[in-house]
Amino acid sequence: MYSFRFFSKLFGIDYYNPELYVAQYRKMARQTPLLYIIVITALLIVAYLNFGRVPSFLSLTVPFVLVVGDLGFLFWFISMPKKASPKTTNRAALARLHTTIWGSIGLGLAHALWAINLFEYGDDGTRGQIAVFIGVSTFGAALCLMHLRASALTIIISTIGPLAWFLWSTGSPAYMGSALNLALTSVAFIFVLNGYGKDFIRMIRQQDILRIKNVEAEALSKANFALANEDSLTGLANRRSFLTELNGEVNNISLGQASGIGVGILDLDGFKLINDVYGHPVGDKVLAEVGSRLAALQCSRVFVARLGGDEFGIVVRAKLEGTELLEIGEMFCDAMRVPFDVGGQMMLIGGSVGFANWQRMDDTAACLFEKADYALYHAKDHRRGSVTIFSQEHEDTIREVRNVDRRMQDADFMEEMYLAFQPIVAPKSASTIGFEVLARWHSPILGLISPEVFIRSAERAGTINRLTSVLLEKALSEAKNWPDDIFMSFNLSMQDITSSEAMVKLIAIVNTSGFDPKRITFEVTETSIMNDYDRALSSLNVLKSMGCKIALDDFGTGYSSLSYVRALPLDKLKLDRSFITDIETDEDAGSIVHTMVEMCQSLKLDCIVEGVETRDQLGILSAMGVEIIQGYYFSRPLSAADALAYVTDEREIKMVG
Repeated sequence: MYSFRFFSKLFGIDYYNPELYVAQYRKMARQTPLLYIIVITALLIVAYLNFGRVPSFLSLTVPFVLVVGDLGFLFWFISMPKKASPKTTNRAALARLHTTIWGSIGLGLAHALWAINLFEYGDDGTRGQIAVFIGVSTFGAALCLMHLRASALTIIISTIGPLAWFLWSTGSPAYMGSALNLALTSVAFIFVLNGYGKDFIRMIRQQDILRIKNVEAEALSKANFALANEDSLTGLANRRSFLTELNGEVNNISLGQASGIGVGILDLDGFKLINDVYGHPVGDKVLAEVGSRLAALQCSRVFVARLGGDEFGIVVRAKLEGTELLEIGEMFCDAMRVPFDVGGQMMLIGGSVGFANWQRMDDTAACLFEKADYALYHAKDHRRGSVTIFSQEHEDTIREVRNVDRRMQDADFMEEMYLAFQPIVAPKSASTIGFEVLARWHSPILGLISPEVFIRSAERAGTINRLTSVLLEKALSEAKNWPDDIFMSFNLSMQDITSSEAMVKLIAIVNTSGFDPKRITFEVTETSIMNDYDRALSSLNVLKSMGCKIALDDFGTGYSSLSYVRALPLDKLKLDRSFITDIETDEDAGSIVHTMVEMCQSLKLDCIVEGVETRDQLGILSAMGVEIIQGYYFSRPLSAADALAYVTDEREIKMVG
């Protein structure tokens, strides 16, 4: 068994190593023509030297047959099929190597027998030449076959073996010496060939290992590239890839290789509610479906990436007019309006898009992204679910806001901030029952600043908590002058109700003010609560435990579910003025308001309708059973002194009446 394995390894081919036997074939295919040049040249020289001395059969016929056989085998060996598949190439290479091994035996024996037959007719000189030519050509052929060890060995054994045996059997000392020399040379040659064959096999194996490692390294590199540039959840490009694309396109413009670019940001509307109500696994499925829809909208000029969370970036590789960008943006918004089916659960969300169009050479990638971001949040504030393109008006606003931000940092809140108070009225009795506190800022440098502007500035600057504390102290100081049955409504920001330090400060202000907490209503918006529900809920519960009332402002404009409304410690709901605007002419608007009023009654919550400006609006709301009204119909915001005078005069008139 051992000897069989030895000879099989020595004279066989490694069937399970295609890389090895294909490499052996390719090496031999380059050297085989040289092999046959050596063999055929030696054969013709020997035939020529013996021409006329030996029968024509041996000097012409046999050499002709051998040459034709050699050439036929040569052309067959090197004729590998063109453009063959790897499987076909492997099979063809293996077949040629097998045939080469057996052919080496056949051709070697044929050449040896022909040489032996020539010995019978030649003299000592001719015989010596025959032995030399046959021996040298055989060793030369073996060198050409050295990459296929089995073939090299067989051609030496099948050619030199019979020739050496014949020379030895003649009994002539000279021939016996030649036989011994051929045998020893063959042994040395076989030893060297065996070593080289092992080295060649080892080299191919090392190349194979290196190839495998290179393939693994390339696969790892591709995986790392995907991790670095692809969002794993949606399959879209990630933020890094988006920024690379954006910077590249802006550079192309500066190099004159592109004419323009549009940058957009898509933000999902109502997605946070899905995460909060159904959990993050469901939210992830929605995001994955969003990714599929956005991927379907990509084309040669539109690139889409996930920036993070529920925000996506858009790069339009072209110079487009505003109307064209609007069309692209609306295409994205339309895709988000289609209901999402997650496990049979239909979910509705939306998407708002902000776009910035490249205008001038100083529009950097960062500048375009900032403009698109501003346009996005302008869309979410004013045209939620639609597209806004950054304009000159927006740029002027940003410049103004930045100026406000700078002044906000240095503002003296105690000196520069003052308050206005808008009456909250019970229409049945036409009595003022409370005042909403409204902040005002008169900057000594900028003049009067809109609350919408400076409140957001304070939030961005991180000074909103300090501002809220100052305003609350001022408000409580003025409210102590009101009749005991008048309540104060005060607005809290998102940062107020999600900061434990801010809440501790506000509670301390209330406790040291001497004003009854039961007469304070803190107003919060849906957005501020949904930003960090758990912290907001904890803060509201603390205020509720003090005796303060909690009102949900701008109800109906956000995405809170009724389950959240019931879970919050609410006392009042304030319907946004947007529902009242068309109530006199729009039946649907009236139906919506009526439904909300009935819902408040069912939940045993006070319903406050703000934005009432006409007698007709008041009449419609009173008929619906609305008991608390706020709006210009009764009064515009008043100064502290005017608010006190307003309620005092109102009561004096009633007493006289």
